[in-house]
Amino acid sequence: MAKLFLFGIGGTGSRVIRSLTMLLASGVELPNCDRVVPIIIDPDAHNGDMNRTVALLQSYQQVHRRLGQQEEGFFKTDISTLSNISADANGGVKDTFIFDFGGINQSFRQYLHYDQLSVDSKAVVELLFTQDNLESPLTIGFRGSPNVGSVVLNKVVESPEMRFFADNFQEGDRVFFVSSIFGGTGAAGFPLLLKNLKDPNTRLSNARYLRDALTGAVTVMPYFALQSEDNQVIDSNNFLTKTKAALSYYEHNLPGLDALYYLADTPDTPYDNQPGGTQQKNKAHLIELLAALSIVDFMQYSDAELRSGAPHFHEYGLGSDSMEVQFGHLPDETRELIAKHLTQLLYFSRYHKQHLPDDKAPYHDNLKLDYALRNEPIFRELNNLLHSPEFGVDQWLQELSQNRRAFRPFDLTTEDFNAMIAGKPVEKKWNDFFNKGLSHNYILDSLNKADKSINEPDNFKKLLALFYDVTDKAFEEKVKVV
Repeated sequence: MAKLFLFGIGGTGSRVIRSLTMLLASGVELPNCDRVVPIIIDPDAHNGDMNRTVALLQSYQQVHRRLGQQEEGFFKTDISTLSNISADANGGVKDTFIFDFGGINQSFRQYLHYDQLSVDSKAVVELLFTQDNLESPLTIGFRGSPNVGSVVLNKVVESPEMRFFADNFQEGDRVFFVSSIFGGTGAAGFPLLLKNLKDPNTRLSNARYLRDALTGAVTVMPYFALQSEDNQVIDSNNFLTKTKAALSYYEHNLPGLDALYYLADTPDTPYDNQPGGTQQKNKAHLIELLAALSIVDFMQYSDAELRSGAPHFHEYGLGSDSMEVQFGHLPDETRELIAKHLTQLLYFSRYHKQHLPDDKAPYHDNLKLDYALRNEPIFRELNNLLHSPEFGVDQWLQELSQNRRAFRPFDLTTEDFNAMIAGKPVEKKWNDFFNKGLSHNYILDSLNKADKSINEPDNFKKLLALFYDVTDKAFEEKVKVV
């Protein structure tokens, strides 16, 4: 079973993994692997972006486990924690998607044991780091300082998690890094981890497999700004300077990389200037969705294609500089990849909330949904995954539509399925009494018919199969193209 090890480094890493999880929930295919293993690396244990991504991953994992292996459908792709990839229950790492920093409850000065250093060593430290760097609390990450991050993140390389990762790495597995280039954690962590994984003298096990593994990365350049406030340690006016410095380093120091994706956008409406902690919770952004698609793109290439003429460099461009991006603004390849799947997910989520609890129909009775929706834990978990105001599908789509560069392929204000795809209403034939387009009755009738043809004793599995088939049929018959 080939695996994709996905390192999400810093806040941007978490947010991109959030968007990838939504794509996989919708049924987007991730070829050339049987399992995705996200490893989130962020010393800020209370980071809001990271924790809601972890909550989403845990919810997805529960739903997928109940569904099991399937050829197609919602939640098709297996997402596992690092500890789940081994049959050894005593592997020595926690069953979590987050790298365990062990709670760095100290300043950078204390981390360096600065007061115990010799006079000459202190002088070197003072040349490399400002007083703000030294006094910075590591509990909220590196606050936009990659020079601090590059020191602390060395802890990752010699950790039990990294040894466990290497011990379970097999021939045919792939690696992908997600990071920003204008902050602290991502800009420092990506080249550091890559260098150590590809080091010919590494002490990690399976060194040859690691060295030869197909490896990709997306490096996200500035796409948002932060509010300028007095006494704030992160100044987004410096993002471009940091990006240029990092790019000049990356040019000659990314050994063993087979594909590198670049993404950026004109800075958006400034976010609250939160250096870390629970308050750092940015709205989902189109750039993060496109970064997630870079992972899908990387996995679509065969081994031979990636090894031929590597490294490969990729950028992304929209058809027009629109501030309200709909499906029609996306390149054909992207639109064909995600438009149908995201539409199916939206239809499912909307019907689940608007109609499923109150439907009076044969399919509903056969699945015993009156009882299941109220009492079975897996049905409540699905409700969380779709509708949680913290991490659910509804919230994600809403956030994407609220940025200055808004991804707004759907009208999220309407309850009319005919009008949900922006700019592509489903045609109703008013001269045909029975053709009301994509109506509640059309979907209800389709569910009842599909219920007779799908032979599945598990009511949860059957519900998901019903809705995947019915939303697929609705798109093909009523929407057709976007």
